Amino acid sequence: MNLGPFELLVIVAVLLLVVGPTVLPRITRNLGKSLGSYQQGLRDGDKPDVVEGKLERAPEEGAPSPPKLQDAEEAARRRREEDGA
Repeated sequence: MNLGPFELLVIVAVLLLVVGPTVLPRITRNLGKSLGSYQQGLRDGDKPDVVEGKLERAPEEGAPSPPKLQDAEEAARRRREEDGA
């Protein structure tokens, strides 16, 4: 669908009659911002999301919770002491 300059002029004239000259600039401004935001989202969608911190899964119901880091470090320390003693 190709729109020439005459068709665009007719569309703008009808919009002016329907919404009025004070509202039309606000509508076109918001439309432009929306299109820009949409295009920015498309560009950002190609980039991987950067997540700070550590992701943890929620424990399943009835499943034992994984050991905490302190527990693992304590167990490793005990093993080293037992092996060395």
